[in-house]
Amino acid sequence: MPYSTDADLLKYQPYVFEHGVPSFTAYHTDAEADINRDIQALWIPTQSQITVPLRPSVVEGTVEGAFDATKLHPAQWMKASVYKVLAGYVLPSLAASVGGEGFVTMISFYGQLYKDELQRIFTAGVQYHDGTTYAVIYSTLNQPPQRLQR
Repeated sequence: MPYSTDADLLKYQPYVFEHGVPSFTAYHTDAEADINRDIQALWIPTQSQITVPLRPSVVEGTVEGAFDATKLHPAQWMKASVYKVLAGYVLPSLAASVGGEGFVTMISFYGQLYKDELQRIFTAGVQYHDGTTYAVIYSTLNQPPQRLQR
């Protein structure tokens, strides 16, 4: 289930539906996949409780502690999803069809908001369902490797 809907888009960019496009539903699913991929690339390596299997096609669902996107708290990712839908899908399609420099500026603006929101979530802790409730999993500080000086 996508993290955001068209109704959420209206809260952040109320004029997005004034250009003749009735729905952006498919883009929300694409943004969900992008967010899950970014979580695996940017957050999973910074914490120690959840892993990504080396060969998901073979061991998916069988590895204890393996990342499962369905265990993420959807409300935590709504704002990031809206920013991703706008910056990655809606505004580029409108810029191509309607035109205008304003869309290009907004793509950059919402793209930066998406990156900032991901960082805020990672810093505050990701809510991940542990079987009974949503636990907050924090990133651990990566210590620089210590070198032996001779």
